[in-house]
Amino acid sequence: MTESSRLATERSGILAIGNLIVDKTHRISSYPAESLLALISESAASVGGGAANVLFDLARVDPSLKLAVAGLVGDDEDGRFLRGEFSKSDIDTSHVVVQPGATTSFTHVMISQANATRTFFHSHGANSRLDAGFCARLDHPARIAHLAYLLLLEGLDIEDAEYGSAGARALAMLKAKGFRTSLDLVSDNEASRYARFVVPALPHTDYLIVNDVEAAHLSGVALPQGDRPDWEAMDRAARAILAMGVGELVAIHCPAGAVAATADGAARHQPSYPVPKEEMVSALGAGDAFCAGVLYGLHEGHDVAMCLKLGTALAHFNLFAASAAGGAVPLDRLLDLIRRYD
Repeated sequence: MTESSRLATERSGILAIGNLIVDKTHRISSYPAESLLALISESAASVGGGAANVLFDLARVDPSLKLAVAGLVGDDEDGRFLRGEFSKSDIDTSHVVVQPGATTSFTHVMISQANATRTFFHSHGANSRLDAGFCARLDHPARIAHLAYLLLLEGLDIEDAEYGSAGARALAMLKAKGFRTSLDLVSDNEASRYARFVVPALPHTDYLIVNDVEAAHLSGVALPQGDRPDWEAMDRAARAILAMGVGELVAIHCPAGAVAATADGAARHQPSYPVPKEEMVSALGAGDAFCAGVLYGLHEGHDVAMCLKLGTALAHFNLFAASAAGGAVPLDRLLDLIRRYD
């Protein structure tokens, strides 16, 4: 056992680092063409961003799990709202830093009642100041450090002469501290950014959890969109990304299911659990819910098949809520769903 493996084994809990966002969600009848008007039927504010969504999901799944968040907020109403929501779920906020003069990041999320599609308007705010130095200063006994989202963190999405990218430097520093490192991305249609800012980070990443769009950009493997997944193509994409240097696991999710490939040669796929179309409220946060379920399985020592089932089950319940983490359920309900379809 290497020194980093020994340190990770002795640690416990999950530290999520990255985007801290207030999601300001609006339900609209349909998305209007430019210059036209749509009516808002319902509005709500909730905590968003990959780091927050994963933690709130995990807090609901297993309240005994030690959880912590690290990131930046402004000295404003939204920042106070975020910190208060974390405290309600007993999530350690000692590594949330208030940035004077910055605004807390926010996203206006438009959810169409016609087809449940989502459109986003985002402000980086204080998140743009999170850099590799911030990660280097983190000192926490968690076993897993989960970074979300690369490609939406301006301070990490820059080149670095030694590591290739600042995100790669940040992950390398976290590994050196003894964490198992986990990485999630935001979908970006500019393919060159994956090569510049994500690929250098992969050799410093133990667990990579991405969607099919991101996996296609990273691997170069075409992944068809739709309700009928190409499991063989998703498996090839996962293995191709694993070969880029990811240490232990690559998991790829899409609306129809998920696949995973591991460094020891294991590979699995898991279809999504069915949701009647008329009962689906929103897919907001479904990818983060999948990520949270997989991370929980990894933290608890489950095999790759069970990790995929937990992720897919948590994503299933996410679809019944409008907010990013509002659909999360306790572990016993996840296991009930899994047993029902096994």
